[in-house]
Amino acid sequence: MDDSARTKHADGGGGVVLTGVGLCTSLGVDVETTWRAVLAGAVGIGPLTEVESPLPEGSVGGQALELPPDYRPELTREVRMLRWVVEQALANAGIDGGSRATGEADRRCAVLGTTLHGLRAGGRFLRSGNPGDLESFLAGATAAQALEGLGLEGGCATTCSACSSSLGAIALGVTMLESGRADVVVAGGYDAMSEYSWGGFNALRLITPTQIRPFCSGRQGMKVGEGFGVVVLETEARARARGATVIAHLTGWGESADAYHLTKPHPGGEGALSAMRMSLQRAGIAPQQLGMITAHATGTPDNDAGEYSAMSALLGPDLASVPVAAHKSRLGHTLGGAGVIELVLSAMAIRDQRVPGTANVSAGDIEFADLRVTTEPSTGCVIDHTLNTSLGFGGANTCVVLSRHRARDRQPDPPTRRGERACITGIGILLPGAVGLEAFAARLSGVSDVPPSSMLNDAVLAEFTSVRRARRMSPSVRFALAAAEMAFGDAALLDDPDRLSLASCLLGSMHGSAGFCYDYYSQIVREGVLAANPVLFAEGVPNAAAAHMSTTFKIRGGCQTIIGARTAGLDALALAGLRIETGASQIVLVVATEEQCEVVDRAYLTQGWPRASGGDGFERSHGAVAFVVESESSAAKRGAAAWARLGDSASAFCGVGGVARAVAAVLARLAPTGSIVGSAGGTWLDRAEAAGIRRADRGSEVVSTPVTAFGELFAATALVGVAQAVVKAGGPSGFTSLCTDWDGLVTAMNVERVERKEMRAGGMTE
Repeated sequence: MDDSARTKHADGGGGVVLTGVGLCTSLGVDVETTWRAVLAGAVGIGPLTEVESPLPEGSVGGQALELPPDYRPELTREVRMLRWVVEQALANAGIDGGSRATGEADRRCAVLGTTLHGLRAGGRFLRSGNPGDLESFLAGATAAQALEGLGLEGGCATTCSACSSSLGAIALGVTMLESGRADVVVAGGYDAMSEYSWGGFNALRLITPTQIRPFCSGRQGMKVGEGFGVVVLETEARARARGATVIAHLTGWGESADAYHLTKPHPGGEGALSAMRMSLQRAGIAPQQLGMITAHATGTPDNDAGEYSAMSALLGPDLASVPVAAHKSRLGHTLGGAGVIELVLSAMAIRDQRVPGTANVSAGDIEFADLRVTTEPSTGCVIDHTLNTSLGFGGANTCVVLSRHRARDRQPDPPTRRGERACITGIGILLPGAVGLEAFAARLSGVSDVPPSSMLNDAVLAEFTSVRRARRMSPSVRFALAAAEMAFGDAALLDDPDRLSLASCLLGSMHGSAGFCYDYYSQIVREGVLAANPVLFAEGVPNAAAAHMSTTFKIRGGCQTIIGARTAGLDALALAGLRIETGASQIVLVVATEEQCEVVDRAYLTQGWPRASGGDGFERSHGAVAFVVESESSAAKRGAAAWARLGDSASAFCGVGGVARAVAAVLARLAPTGSIVGSAGGTWLDRAEAAGIRRADRGSEVVSTPVTAFGELFAATALVGVAQAVVKAGGPSGFTSLCTDWDGLVTAMNVERVERKEMRAGGMTE
């Protein structure tokens, strides 16, 4: 898309609004039923019949109510309930979910958040021994099945920032609207009830044996819940033009990382406070204008204390006048669904001007004297603005401000394109036989011929992580940290901690810490949920590498991980570019990481894809690639040299059978570059990519692929291709990076190579 086209679509229209909402919770299978139950004081904590393993007697939680039995019974629980809420939200927004009208479906996309994606499929596999059960495990598969045929052809990505995942997805959705990348975004999150999550939180001693009593003296913890929720986001101008009802205005969002601990929140709530302040600043309101705070409020001692400290610092003496609602007391902790579910309830509070009560709490129970936790019953109140907080493992904090009306100082049609260009100022490479840029360049020139199957051993990684710390880290995490250290070194940022602390982080991984997940889950299946290993649980969460990134390098900006798809690395790079383009970030660390895992390899062997099966498929590899992505103004201020500039990007989803059509669609949205770096690697995707390139009339362009030299790296494949085209002597001056996924997701991005004229330690010169 050229600049004029982007400007046309980047009409801010008074900001971003919610025009559709959908929920499925333990109190209702739709928004109105859930909201009425909340107002009536109902509590949705009960028996956990969907947990696969026997639980200790008396165990309860917030299991979602069952859908009508005739609704898509062929789908898995995660997919079925997620599709239900997406259809609900689209209908609520007045959008035809089956529409493929020209210029509409391809400008509608989805960003979903989850803590553990299709974890129930892992349990089925461990009991059946059939790798085919893992086909529905990855987030890309969950999203593809849930969105099939719903007219969201502008692409889909799934993000993980633990328990703040769905608000993180919504924040990314706002970025896509503000950059002009999409007209409509379906954003939200989910997590299904499972022995995996129950066992992990119990092992961490976070599940209370009694009621959930947020902010109370003597509180003992949370209950695991289950929930699914999405919102439809669009610009106000577009919503008004099509006659849509505006439910609420999303006027501000903020993200931060504690940079403190993998599972413990910062005791002073510093990271949470930063995200709160950022969201209010974007909304253009003072803390005293808040009519209600919907707190994360898990009921755990440390989390509630840290969150209180943040709210106290934010509001000071005015804290006592702002009601604080805590919905987990009724619903349980719905993990990846929590943020969006509670945001929808805030939107209902604004609509009806009612503050809901908090269950199991009386005024005399509150530990903090100046904290006004709402009690029974719900009350009428003037609510012009609400603040929602989500605080996840690894110190991942996301806050969102909803408003009753558009901010007064916001112009009717503000431009959202800031004109900032994003560039790559640092590259880190960790691949078999190519550790560092010098070795990578040698490999590209044919000097080195180490096979992709060669292993990255402890001796190689010891240079980047201490032996003591590495014992707790999965290979995927260690790979990511090593590549990041090289990229920061190449960008001359390691000796600039103040600037580094302002950075944010977007990772991409298809399989995450697969080995840790397998070991953790296998023990539960063999020995029961009480045998769950807390270390493996925490380190196996898909955003573990992002959490370690923030604690290792003291990165205090938002840290998210795009997961579960082969396109995840390129999606992360594209989103980093959009964050910089819209002025939301100045420096973003982008890392794609993949480890080798026997069970993952076995799953692909059943497809006949790897060469080990005797077919023509790919040779499996592993490693990580990292880029420091920076605004040109930031790079210029510190005299940094750039490797490349990031151009426009596009994504598409046309179903598993529509990969060729999706490839043609994304290429049609991007200006021709003369060279395409594809992701073909020896499966049927190769034919689909080639067909899509021809369909887009781009067949005359030079096409290359990194898989030939470096093996199949899943989410890292596309970033290896970008690095290869940028670093290799005589590479193209401009190219299109194209990546496809077996579940039908496609992403492409234009990149302009820059002559690198400066020599630095760890860097290169052309």
